This record gives sequence, structure tokens and C-alpha cells, in this order.
Amino acid sequence: MLSNKLNPFLLFGKIPAVKKKFEEQGTTHLDVVNKVWTDKRYGFGIMISGGGLAIIVFFIIWSIFLVLNSLLINPLKFSWQPFAICMGLAYIICHYTVFQSDKYIRYFKQFEKWSSREKWKNGLLSLSFFVGTITLFIYSFRLLPAL
Repeated sequence: MLSNKLNPFLLFGKIPAVKKKFEEQGTTHLDVVNKVWTDKRYGFGIMISGGGLAIIVFFIIWSIFLVLNSLLINPLKFSWQPFAICMGLAYIICHYTVFQSDKYIRYFKQFEKWSSREKWKNGLLSLSFFVGTITLFIYSFRLLPAL
């Protein structure tokens, strides 16, 4: 909802023909834009969040791969196969834990029951996890094998 202040698509709702069409349908342009972004099943926010989750899981898996690879006596040279395998593994993990059968909707219902103190605590925990993941990812570049 905060993005509505900056959303250029809301300007379409000021066009008289568009405004009239929405009034005929018994809705407003703002309601439609909000539904597009905040729909719990197919909204853009969910799609972006799902992509972000898969990327974070990929960063974790790739970083662990690089750390373990650096510990080998004969480390693997950089190639696209381990990279693609880590990407596939990240998606598979996300698919089975979150995306399959719309499990994330059940998670939303649990999150809505949290008190504001629990939301803050888990928000800070999520932020620290995210920062730790990015830090591990950046540090893992030091462990890349020489080409």
C-alpha cells in the first residue's frame, strides 16, 4: 500500500473513460491496483516474494558449495554445471516447502495470528538472517578456485 504513493498506474484511474468504466463495474481503479499487488494467491507481491525466497536459498546453497569446494584437495573449477545444480536445488527446496499446494497461504494465516511483539521479533530475525546470507555469499567469493 505504501507503493501507491509512487505507483504510476494509479494515474490511469484519473482518465474519465477509465473512471467511468470502473464505476460501471462497481469498483475503483485503486481497488483493482491493490488487488493486483496484494492478492494472496496471484498478486505481484507474492510473485516477487517467491522469487526473492528462491534467490536467498540459492545464495545459501551456492555459498555452502563454495566453502565445501574450497576444502577439497582438488577443488572443482568454476563451471556452469554446479551453478545450475545449485539453482535447481534451491527451486526444488522452495517448491516443496512453500510453493507446493499453496502452503504459503497457510503460513500467512499463522503470521496474522502473531502479536505485534512476535512480528517485530521475527522481522528482526528475518533481517539478520538475510544480512547473514548476503555476508556469507560475499565472503564465499574469497573461496572461488583459481581459473
